Amino acid sequence: MFHRLLQLGCLFVSTSLFSAEHWAFQPLKPGKGTSIDDFIQKKLAKNGLKASSRADARTLARRASFDLTGLPPERTDVPYEQFVDQLLASPHYGEQWTRHWLDVARYSDTKGYVYAREEKNWVHATPYRDWVVRALNEDMPYDRFLLLQIAADQVVQSKSPDLAAMGFLTLGRRFLGVTHDIIDDRIDVVTRGTLGLTVACARCHDHKFDPIPTRDYYALYGVFQSSAEALAPCADGENAELTELVKKNRDLMTKRREEQMARTRAQAADYLKATRELEKYPEEVFGQLLDAKDLNPFIVHRFVAWLEKHPGVELNEAVLKQPGSPAFVPDEHIANIEMYFPTGVTTELWKSQGDVDRFLIKSSASPTHATVLVDRPLPSTPRVFNRGNPLTKGDAVPRQFLSLFGPQKPFTRGSGRMELAQAIIDPRNPLTARVMVNRIWQHHFGRGLVSTPSDFGKQGSPPSHPELLDWLAQRFIDSGWSIKAMHRLIMLSQTYQQSSQTSDPRDPDNRLLARMTPHRLSFEEARDAWLAAAGRLNLRVGGRPEGLFAASNTRRTLYALVDRENVPMVMRTFDFANPDLSIPQRTETTVPQQALFGLNHPFVVQQAKALVKWSAQSPVRHSADTDRVNFIYQRLFQRSPTSEELTSALAFVQADTTPVIAASEHSKSWHYGYGEWDEGTGRVKNFKPLPHFTGSAWQGDEAWPNEKLGWAQLTAEGGHPGNDRKHAVVRRWIAPAGGSYDLHSTLIHEPEVGDGIRAFVSHSRLGKLRSTMLLGTKADLQLDAIAFLAGDTLDFIVDIGNGLNSDQFLWSPKITPSVAATTGAGGDTPSDAWDAQKDFPTQPKSQLSAWEQLVQVLMLSNEFMFVD
Repeated sequence: MFHRLLQLGCLFVSTSLFSAEHWAFQPLKPGKGTSIDDFIQKKLAKNGLKASSRADARTLARRASFDLTGLPPERTDVPYEQFVDQLLASPHYGEQWTRHWLDVARYSDTKGYVYAREEKNWVHATPYRDWVVRALNEDMPYDRFLLLQIAADQVVQSKSPDLAAMGFLTLGRRFLGVTHDIIDDRIDVVTRGTLGLTVACARCHDHKFDPIPTRDYYALYGVFQSSAEALAPCADGENAELTELVKKNRDLMTKRREEQMARTRAQAADYLKATRELEKYPEEVFGQLLDAKDLNPFIVHRFVAWLEKHPGVELNEAVLKQPGSPAFVPDEHIANIEMYFPTGVTTELWKSQGDVDRFLIKSSASPTHATVLVDRPLPSTPRVFNRGNPLTKGDAVPRQFLSLFGPQKPFTRGSGRMELAQAIIDPRNPLTARVMVNRIWQHHFGRGLVSTPSDFGKQGSPPSHPELLDWLAQRFIDSGWSIKAMHRLIMLSQTYQQSSQTSDPRDPDNRLLARMTPHRLSFEEARDAWLAAAGRLNLRVGGRPEGLFAASNTRRTLYALVDRENVPMVMRTFDFANPDLSIPQRTETTVPQQALFGLNHPFVVQQAKALVKWSAQSPVRHSADTDRVNFIYQRLFQRSPTSEELTSALAFVQADTTPVIAASEHSKSWHYGYGEWDEGTGRVKNFKPLPHFTGSAWQGDEAWPNEKLGWAQLTAEGGHPGNDRKHAVVRRWIAPAGGSYDLHSTLIHEPEVGDGIRAFVSHSRLGKLRSTMLLGTKADLQLDAIAFLAGDTLDFIVDIGNGLNSDQFLWSPKITPSVAATTGAGGDTPSDAWDAQKDFPTQPKSQLSAWEQLVQVLMLSNEFMFVD
């Protein structure tokens, strides 16, 4: 027997022995027990600990509601088991658990940094996100959930909505088109996400800790190298404009492919010569610029590979025209084949593809599309990159599954993606079920039974309750891979329903689960809860993303735009997952910036004001103020205030004193408004004050632009006119006393796009004094010795050209008494000056009323921001 093992190879022998040692690679060994509580109680008793008592009904309702839907409960009086079933049936269940999965799937709506020639937004991000929501709401069996995300193209028919599932593979960073990095990213998300294995660590050498040789990494590399990206409809429907764009793009691609193949065949002798001078043609050159006349290093190395594979075969015209020849350019998406073309052609093809992509992203009339992987007609046989360097290729390896699961047969069906998916979801594979039930457990208890949820290897943490983990994994498989059944099993246990109000110094980290562990709301949960409490949350499911703090965006945070290059700082501050990587578990930090956001950001203020306004409309049963406080506490905490809380709140709001902030005398001379320029009178008609001050700008509302006044805004330095000429912005100066005054000012319009701006200086008695039109330039607008009576006004007016386009401007005038009127015998300088920039209001944003301050403080309290 020993000699037989030697014949199989020492690598397999060591791998087999290693596998037998490590718990994660062994078959499932469910412990003896009939419930979760059996396993937990047994370990608590072994360590001299006791479980905590059951939490109260309100606490359980908040805990369950946030866990399953990410939203606060509307009611807390429903029997607990029935309440859990209602939450599992809610359409918002899928939204909450989709967010957890999107962290693992490194979801983003954008590609990250790409060349300007390429559309930066993903066509298929929204369809993928919405597919995950639907799949989880429908309780799609987890094995099929994974199968579709890896190989839907080989499971479902064309135009199936399930094709969107393949975003799991194709939503990663573009890596500027570097194929090796794109494939590495796909290997990593599949193996860490589904198996809890860090296979990508074997890219350059055998894994240092786990039985994953480099050969296994490149076996999987070959699977994805043999798969090509393709843009495919995942819904029925036709759109004439889209059809025309797609045809135009296809025709251009066909033309450029034929030209390139003809060019390569014509240069075949030069390419053959180049195979003997490879030092002149490096295979991997970042950002290489190629002309049509140049020999393409990528094609040179295709000739080398073809000659090695076909020794002694003549490369004549007939051979060169065959698919698979070094001159052949596959008929694939530009993302797969851009390296075949000269730089100018690549740019042209990406621009054409970008026209299609942008139409799909912006048009609601076109059918939904997905970016899928499809098997290439001729799959590749991968070779090991020695030390991870693609220039130093080693032995060829077959495409197959990981050897740590035992001897493997090479994949034979195309790329092998389907076989890879089937190997991952095979019930005999001990990792897949373990990894997923551990992820579910983690999001219910704050930490998995294995605290390294995407690393079940030797560097990961061992399970705190190994028998329970395997028992749950087996129950998961036996239930038909039902995620909802696993939720129900966990949430109906006594362990989950424990109070969090006790602790024991013998288990300070609560690894043994003698109590529930409190946790802070994620940023998504907090933002959604603020909106829900204020009665402003839009619960529409699915659809295109919107800017996180866009004025119109009151939807769940799941639907906020995720931009890899520019994740909003507030999301980073609240520990949002890095969309560049597969993130198994978010950190939970407490930093001052989180409190500062709650105190200062307009979004939180808006929700506080909305809740206060709503509370004023609530039915009055006792006293109006008492009922308002009760209403506010119910909305925020799902309970009534204690008598002490009620007394304190009433005392605070009934002693409301709005601070009076004194403005400087010069600041009082400036006013900020909007109106329409009247050419006939040379004055502004219908001057109205801009209604909202943000602390740095006067504008129509807290958000900018906004529904009230669009882009109209005035700042210390300049501003932006409104969306049309009826909404010119007007900076008005009121003369404090009669006399002669000089104007010193420079108007600047920097953008060289659009049609520029119009500007006017108008005196209330004298009419128009100056006017100009600017586009990407500046104008000095100076006036001397303007006569004023006390109360006369001088208006500085800016509106758009013929259309709204890049109309921002800089204009901060200065007004001084005329030199002739103020200079004495000693040649004194002017005694006073009104400077629009220096005199701009310095007071903070509009002060909150006592009611609004009360609600804002409660919205930032620990009781609101933490579960338990």
